[in-house]
Amino acid sequence: MDGFNSRTCVTSALSIFRAELKGYVRARVPPADVEDVLQVAAMRAVEKAHTLREPARVLPWLYRIHANVAIDAGRKKAREQHLIEAMAQDGEPVAPEATAVCNCSIAQAQNLSPNYAAILNLVDIDDLPLAKAAQVLNISVNNATVRLHRARMALKKRLLEHCGVTSPGACADCRCSYDGCCSA
Repeated sequence: MDGFNSRTCVTSALSIFRAELKGYVRARVPPADVEDVLQVAAMRAVEKAHTLREPARVLPWLYRIHANVAIDAGRKKAREQHLIEAMAQDGEPVAPEATAVCNCSIAQAQNLSPNYAAILNLVDIDDLPLAKAAQVLNISVNNATVRLHRARMALKKRLLEHCGVTSPGACADCRCSYDGCCSA
């Protein structure tokens, strides 16, 4: 199609159909998140405008983008809530599944303090018993228990900030595979 400018088409459609798209988003996310979802979706649409091949399909294309952003926002809220609940528990956190540890958690663990990184590597990666890890680090078992708990909480926080997930076993929901920042 001669003269078709996909970016102009997308920006025009975003302006023309803003009220419709806002109603669509409003039905899917909490009121406090509507404007954020609209803004992220608009930015994503403009960024991906080059993929639009048919101007007549711009509205369904925009709805799909808005739906995906609304779903992502809901997932992010759920992950944040899960982290808050996990941090509020007084008990020992559930140990990450050693078989499902992803590259992101390993990379982010290395960015923690050396004490936290060491205890996580020994217990969660190398599968050493806590008493043996304490012996290797030349600290008491009680100190190792506290350090491991704090290291796991710090790792959860770092994963949420960096990757958008709250556990080393949640790589299926991690955005790093798209960003390419932690992948080996």
